[in-house]
Amino acid sequence: TRSKDTGARKMISKKCKEHMDGAGMTRWQHFKFAIGFAYQLEKTACVVFIHAIAPRYFKTYGSDKIKELHKKIKKSEKK
Repeated sequence: TRSKDTGARKMISKKCKEHMDGAGMTRWQHFKFAIGFAYQLEKTACVVFIHAIAPRYFKTYGSDKIKELHKKIKKSEKK
């Protein structure tokens, strides 16, 4: 089973490298981008939760943030 594990690791590593190459990012750049993106999504989820309880607050924050993050992904794809 050791050879299967090594093969699986190589495949995952190769796919990860292909993904990062396609995004035009180093591992560190990709890590920072993904962590920043995750933080923005979590923050947005909290704000949208507040909006669900009290709709008068943050009326467009969720949709505005989604549009902003979408543009950020598209911009990173063009690099």
